[in-house]
Amino acid sequence: MGWLEALPILEKLLNWFRWCLGLNREHDIAVFKKLDAIANEQKIDQILNDHIYTNDLWPNDVTLLQGFVDAIQRTENRYTDSTIQLRAEELAFEMDNLLCLVAKTFFLVPGKRLQFYPEQIREEIFEADWEKLKELLGKAWDAYKAYRLSVKVRLMA
Repeated sequence: MGWLEALPILEKLLNWFRWCLGLNREHDIAVFKKLDAIANEQKIDQILNDHIYTNDLWPNDVTLLQGFVDAIQRTENRYTDSTIQLRAEELAFEMDNLLCLVAKTFFLVPGKRLQFYPEQIREEIFEADWEKLKELLGKAWDAYKAYRLSVKVRLMA
C-alpha cells in the first residue's frame, strides 16, 4: 500500500493541485474524446429518444450502447476530475439498467430489427414494462445530459 492510499485526503489534495496546474485536464479531455468517438451526443439522442422509444431499434444500436458503457467502465477511461467521473459512473449505471430491460423486452423480428414485445402478452405486463422502459429512458437521457454538462463546465471552460 502506497502512502497516497494510506492518506486519501492527501491524494485528493494532490489531484486538486494537478488540476489547478492543468496536468489532469489533458487526460480528461482525451478520455472524453475517446468516449465521444464511440457514441456522440447525436447518436445517443437518436437511440434513446427515437429508436428505442418508437420501437425501431436495431441490434447495432444495442451493441453501440453496450460498447459505450463498457468503455466508460474501463480503468484507463476514468476521469481524474471527481465530478465528471461521478457523472460518468451514474451514466454507466443508468444505461446498464436500460440495456438490461431492453434485453428482457425487445426481441428480434423479421427485418433483423428489435421490437418491444412483438407477440401478444398480458396487457398488464406490457403496460408495466412499457412504463418502466419510459422511466429508464428518461433516467438514462438525464444522466447523459448531466455527464455532458459536467464535461462542458469542467473541461471546456
